[in-house]
Amino acid sequence: MKNLCIILFVFSLIYVGCKKNDDVGPGEIYGKWKLTETMNDPGDGSGKYMKVQGEPKYLTLDQSGQINGEALSNLQSFKVLDSVRIEVFPKTSMPSMIYYYKVSANTLTINLPCIEGCGLRFVRQ
Repeated sequence: MKNLCIILFVFSLIYVGCKKNDDVGPGEIYGKWKLTETMNDPGDGSGKYMKVQGEPKYLTLDQSGQINGEALSNLQSFKVLDSVRIEVFPKTSMPSMIYYYKVSANTLTINLPCIEGCGLRFVRQ
């Protein structure tokens, strides 16, 4: 009987440890982000990220795939393709586009599809 209790206890610990967590983790793309820096390269590789001036702009990426906020106001929704790419869908009838991204605990960098380098950096709110 004692062994049975120990086995049940161990299995319950394994179950709780492996249970899916629906909360957003620190390395997830989902959440509310504040735009802090932008970069537009003139085509010669000299582009650097510059601090955003003026009123703050935000981007909210919902787990349902909806995009809200002023930072990318022309976009309606998105789909995560893998750990570095998202497919975004404009509010207009234009075709979807692929954006590259990098996310860490508190920062999100999005590289837009530009001929020369361009990007946006956000901090988690």
